[in-house]
Amino acid sequence: MKIIAFLIEVFSWLKIVASPLLIAAIIAIIIYLNVPETIGLALSISILLLGLIVGVIWATHVCKNQSATAFLARIYATPELDKVKEGESN
Repeated sequence: MKIIAFLIEVFSWLKIVASPLLIAAIIAIIIYLNVPETIGLALSISILLLGLIVGVIWATHVCKNQSATAFLARIYATPELDKVKEGESN
């Protein structure tokens, strides 16, 4: 059972890393399409690496303070919908 919990934590960590990496990838693609020369490629790769580094640092910081799974659960939670549901039942 600990292996499953570990795998869930790893996938949650990867989801946190993917967020800034995806934003950096979109910016890098836009830059490369506008400047398709060597300088555009170098700048795009630099932005991608920066997004990866930011993602790894952020995910590691989250894991040190709380688990990545708990962090994502808090993000995905919808307390507004819970309040509406409770209000309808009363």
